[in-house]
This record gives sequence, C-alpha cells and structure tokens, in this order.
Amino acid sequence: MSRKASEAPPTEGTRAAAPSLAVVIVNWNGQELLRDCIGSLLTAGYEPLRIVLVDNASADGSLAYVRGAFPSVEIVESPVNRRWAGGNNLGLRHLYADAAGPDYVLLLNNDTVVPEGSLQRLVGALAETPGAWAATPRICFADEPSRIWYDGGVVNRWSGWIHHDGIRQLAGRRSLRSRTVGYATGCAMLLSREAVAAVGDFDEDFHFYGEDADYSLRLRRAGGDILHVPAALVLHKVSMSVGRDSPRKAYLKSRSHVRLLRCHWPPSRWPLLVPSQLVYFAGLACWHLWGGRREMAHATLQGALDELSGRPLAPPKTGP
Repeated sequence: MSRKASEAPPTEGTRAAAPSLAVVIVNWNGQELLRDCIGSLLTAGYEPLRIVLVDNASADGSLAYVRGAFPSVEIVESPVNRRWAGGNNLGLRHLYADAAGPDYVLLLNNDTVVPEGSLQRLVGALAETPGAWAATPRICFADEPSRIWYDGGVVNRWSGWIHHDGIRQLAGRRSLRSRTVGYATGCAMLLSREAVAAVGDFDEDFHFYGEDADYSLRLRRAGGDILHVPAALVLHKVSMSVGRDSPRKAYLKSRSHVRLLRCHWPPSRWPLLVPSQLVYFAGLACWHLWGGRREMAHATLQGALDELSGRPLAPPKTGP
C-alpha cells in the first residue's frame, strides 16, 4: 500500500529496520582464514546480523581463536567432519530451531572477504524481487579482484554442461544488472526463509562439490528463482581448502558431477546427455595430459567411473 501524500517520509530514526540476516560459515582447520572472513562481516555495515560458525571437528585451534577474537560469533560444534553440506545443515537447523529464525541466511565460505555494502545490496535485491528465493553476489578472485570467479551459474538441461558465467573475465567489462541464473554457488549463497522451508536440507551424499547445484535445481523445481546480483561483491581465496589442481579435487568433482546428472536429468534427455558427457570427460582428461598432469587426468576419469559403478568413496588420508 502506498504512503498517503499527507504523510511525511520516514526519518532516519523511524526508518523500517532491514531484514534480519544470519551468515553461516562452515570451517574445518581454517583458522588462518577466519580473521579476514569474520572481520569483513563485522565491518560490512549490515544490521541486524548474526554470524554462526559451524566447526567440523577442527584440530588447529579454530574454536579457541574465534572465541577469543570474535566473542559475538555463535558457535556450533560438530564432533566429526560433516563437510560442507552437513555443516550447513547444522547451521540452518540451529538458526531455524524456532520461529525467531532470520529472514535471510547467507551460506559463506571461510576463504572469502565481504566488502562493505555488499550485504545490503544482496539482501535488498532479493527482498525486492518477487519469486526469487535465493541470490548470489559477483565473486572475484581475492588475489586479482578485477577478475571474475563467478558471475552467475549456467545449467544446460540437455547437455549437462554446468559452469560459472564470466569466469576469469574482467569485471569492469560486464554488466551490473541483476538477472535470474541457473544455479547458485555455495561459496556465497543467500537463501530466504521460504527457500529453507521449501527445499529442506542439503544432500549430504554429495561428498564435496555439487551440493550447491543440486540444492539450486531442487529450489527451482519447487518454484523459486535464483537471482544474481553483480552489484554485490565477494572476494574468494580460491581452492585453499583442497588446493588448486589437486587430484583429490578432480576426483571429487567428477564423482559429484555424475551424481548430479543421475539425480536431475531424466532418461528422455540421455540420448544427448551421454555423448555430450563423454566428450566433456575425454576432453578434460586430454587437457590434463597435454599439460603433463597425468594424475589429474586419471583422477578425473576414475571419479566418474567410480560414481557410475557405485564404488564406495574411500576416506582421504588428509583433507575434506
């Protein structure tokens, strides 16, 4: 309902409060990352804000550090490493255990920095967009902030091609206009209360990678849109949790990718999906071989084959 002409505009003291926001950060032995991540949130200028750290049985002193350095942060301790999906499920259950849960919750990687003003722009855009249940910011490389890591998620529902839009492009050359996208990255995923109620938990059978795309596809199937807001920015210290170009990373990504396809692509689309994916995996393996990365090529193919055959995932010696 519009304000009557005779009514004065709200003053600074009477202006409506911003929607309540909580940020969930899942942490596993990431103490060296938490100062920048949590510190940026506390200086981001958003009120009211809750920060929840879900710790996946860290052994590096993360909990003691956060309790000493950031006493306002709420801590949820897991006795075991429940990884990204399980950790976020714990955080969401903690926040929505009663009716006092926040209007919005941002799932945020611990290897990120949030510039001032970004939270307001992200929440404001989602709150003003009917039909949108989730939102993502533009995400740039922390060591090269002018270059994009994520500028929207693209999902081809026939070929199974899933990728970040704009990756490694210069941010200054791309539009700041908000738009609907195919999937939200779990690096920085803003969810409305409606999304959490309709979609429920993240699928913890995705060991690492793919959980965000799976959640996004379930959210869209339930009737919600995903809004990408390039005017909101997050900086990402890419792949610090598993390492760049690690065989373990390649193996897990392949397994999760195949699982995602089996969960969401119906048999009617397989005549195009199967040859497209054969080309994709063969091309990726050849690219690694061309660059002298034989272990990466082997891990890429082995992950896909193991997921197709149903082979149990062996626990890692170290890592997620």
